[in-house]
Amino acid sequence: MKKIKIISDRIGTVEAELLEDKNPKTVAAIWEKLPFEARANRWGDEVYFTIPVEIGEENPQETVEVGDIGYWPPGRGFCIFFG
Repeated sequence: MKKIKIISDRIGTVEAELLEDKNPKTVAAIWEKLPFEARANRWGDEVYFTIPVEIGEENPQETVEVGDIGYWPPGRGFCIFFG
């Protein structure tokens, strides 16, 4: 199990788990690029960051839960879902 820390001036530090069993290639690509900094953007019920990772889709999901994180390949987006 790999965990990352997301640090924000506004909300402090949040720990998140990367699900290697569901998306091993995506997790490896993100892990390899850590640490990195990114500017947060809001889109609907998510906060996303453009990150220095380029990898295609791996086990995509259409439905997410509040608190889930994900990676959106077309925009190189690391997403945190809150609504």
